[in-house]
Amino acid sequence: MHNKNIWLYLKFPLLALESVLIYQSELSSDKPLAIISSHKNVRRIVCCNDASKQWGVEPELSLTTSLAICPDLVTFTENYSQEKLLLQQLALIAYRFSPEVIIDTAGLWLEISSCEHLFNGYENLLKQLHEQLLQQKINVVNGIGENPLAAKLTCSDEFQKTAPKKCEIHRNLMATRLDNLPSTPKQQRSFKQLGLNTIQDLLKLPRCALSQRFDQVLMNTLGLLVGEKTFTGDRFKPPQSFYNEVQNPQGLYSKESLLFPMKTLLQQFCQYLAVLQCHSLQLEWTFEPLLGKHQKIILSLSGSNNSWSNFLNLSRLKLERIDLPQSIERISLSSNKFIDMPDLNVDLFNNQFDLNKEEKGLIDNLSARLGLEALSKLVMSNEYLPEKVSTLEPIHQNLDSKYIISKSYKPIWLLAEPSPAKWYKKQLYWGNPLKILSGPERLCGNWWQSEQKRDYYLVSDSEGSRYWIFRELLSNQWFVHGVFA
Repeated sequence: MHNKNIWLYLKFPLLALESVLIYQSELSSDKPLAIISSHKNVRRIVCCNDASKQWGVEPELSLTTSLAICPDLVTFTENYSQEKLLLQQLALIAYRFSPEVIIDTAGLWLEISSCEHLFNGYENLLKQLHEQLLQQKINVVNGIGENPLAAKLTCSDEFQKTAPKKCEIHRNLMATRLDNLPSTPKQQRSFKQLGLNTIQDLLKLPRCALSQRFDQVLMNTLGLLVGEKTFTGDRFKPPQSFYNEVQNPQGLYSKESLLFPMKTLLQQFCQYLAVLQCHSLQLEWTFEPLLGKHQKIILSLSGSNNSWSNFLNLSRLKLERIDLPQSIERISLSSNKFIDMPDLNVDLFNNQFDLNKEEKGLIDNLSARLGLEALSKLVMSNEYLPEKVSTLEPIHQNLDSKYIISKSYKPIWLLAEPSPAKWYKKQLYWGNPLKILSGPERLCGNWWQSEQKRDYYLVSDSEGSRYWIFRELLSNQWFVHGVFA
């Protein structure tokens, strides 16, 4: 198939229900479940699962009738904000397959002809996309067309894993029943009176005759359908910060009950990081109770990995250290501090090294357990004198800074203050006689700060202990500065 413009429409028929169930670990899909909304003071079923349909519950049925035929029906009020958030998460997944994604009320459009070669064909693209959506436990069907509206109208009752040929795409559109066409009940009655059943039947009529009988809205729809008008819709772009939330009006009464919705939010967050190809440096949890003040948890991260299980473990450690209100109604997760994923290219001739993933993971765990203020790190400074060469900084400050590997032989342990040694009759003494093994290595301070010049030597005593010793050139005095292990 060589068409330049092929659009894919993803329809999520149970979006209203799944936007609620995605955060409910205790609910089984075997139970009859339904979403309700109020219209003209009558509460009706918006959507329901297969278990409820087996009892005879259907969309548009009143809640009173539904409960009469299915007393065990579990209902939830439609939550438009959660539906919107779920669509945003699904759009993130779709964005990994196409640079052009448009969000619909209960679905997504993707332009797939420009990127199918990246997946070695439409079949592989559709297969991988379907697998990603199934992992989210989301019901999805699709349609394929030469424009967004055509793709939506030809949406089938199941997911098509094979893209039809160009002639088949056009044929499927022409065979689409007019019941699917966006139109008013009055227009639908006119279609039946004229004996029109399919899109093909409607398009066979002269356009001027149609414009006299039907309004401009329908004519614009037909223009979009045949490609005479350009479909206008806001292209989805991943936001520069992450935010998502879970609402539970019944309340969550234990820290363990919080972990499942937290896990789901973190999985969605990791999908966001994968799309942006970055690591997070900070997570912020907010727990809002039914009554009282909310509680926050801030996780400072080293950018070690994008594993939701790692984030959940760190969040659990933080959660153990705080007291939460008895009942939590809303959980939200946000992040706006990111760094790009590191370049995997390695310079073989560079004498620098970075903290590896394991070391960064240890830092994250310690900071979650002990608090960020309890951890510090040594940072190399651009100084030559050993007592000034390193300073203490907060553990998460400039964590990706590189450390110079010194080629000289230096002790790990430096004395708090250099201890005077004696030079007597061409022999060094620090309690016991010392033997020079190697040296000197000359180190100087900054001339604008001090006139210090030192010659450092590696020495040992009769028992084999080794020391780092220097001679101050200006005073000609000797000092022991460090001890080797």
